[in-house]
Amino acid sequence: MSEIKGQLLGIVLVVTIFGAVSTALVAAFNSATKTVTQAVEDYSIKDPLPPETEDNNSFYLKELLTF
Repeated sequence: MSEIKGQLLGIVLVVTIFGAVSTALVAAFNSATKTVTQAVEDYSIKDPLPPETEDNNSFYLKELLTF
C-alpha cells in the first residue's frame, strides 16, 4: 500500500512541477511576444524603407510579418 502511495505522490509532484514550469514559460513567451511586436510596429512606423529601395518590390517590415 505504501508503494502505491509513493508512486501516486511522485506522479502528483511531476505533474505539479510540469505545470509550474509550463506556466512560467508561457508567461515568458507572452511577454517576449508583446515586446517584439511593439518593437516591430515602432520600427515600421518610424523607419520606412529608404527612398533608394522603393520600387515595385518595396514593403514595410510590418507587412512582411503579417502576410
